[in-house]
Amino acid sequence: MKLFIRDFMKPALSNRVSKLSLRSMKLAIYLCLSVVLSAQVMAANNEWADLNSEQQATFSGLAKYWNNLSPDDRAKMLRQAEKFKAMPPEQQAKVMERFNRWQQLSPERKAELRARHKAYQKLSPDEKAKIRKRVEWFNQQSDEDKKAMREHWQSLSPDEREKLRKRFKEMTPAQRKLARDKIIRLRQLKNR
Repeated sequence: MKLFIRDFMKPALSNRVSKLSLRSMKLAIYLCLSVVLSAQVMAANNEWADLNSEQQATFSGLAKYWNNLSPDDRAKMLRQAEKFKAMPPEQQAKVMERFNRWQQLSPERKAELRARHKAYQKLSPDEKAKIRKRVEWFNQQSDEDKKAMREHWQSLSPDEREKLRKRFKEMTPAQRKLARDKIIRLRQLKNR
């Protein structure tokens, strides 16, 4: 009879142990999440005085504005700085070059680029893919061809540019390629 009771009690004991284990696991997960979330909240609310010396050196140009930034902006900048530190030196150099180019732009040009980026974000995935494909094609051209295409585009009036955009949209991909190649050849002949 003792055997029978012990065998009968085993499932109940293991069930009680598994409930305890489950509660312990839930508590451990809760504690881990609360630590992570509190660390994120603390990072998001960092005042200038709370930054370590390395972070202050990184953001020294923003020292007088730092505490006026939103907590989200501060957290985003801290994350970006961490990403930057993890990049290989070549990639860091590219990022710095782009940053310096951005800094040299006029406020009007920056506003224009922000508006274009915002418009791009609203496009459908198919439209974005088409644009990426065109940019990829353009980037594959020689520097001379790129320069020629830019000069040609800049020489056009706004009305001519709009007409050209409409014509290109109505063309098939094969027709577009032929037109681009023709423009490149014409520019090359003109520059000789």
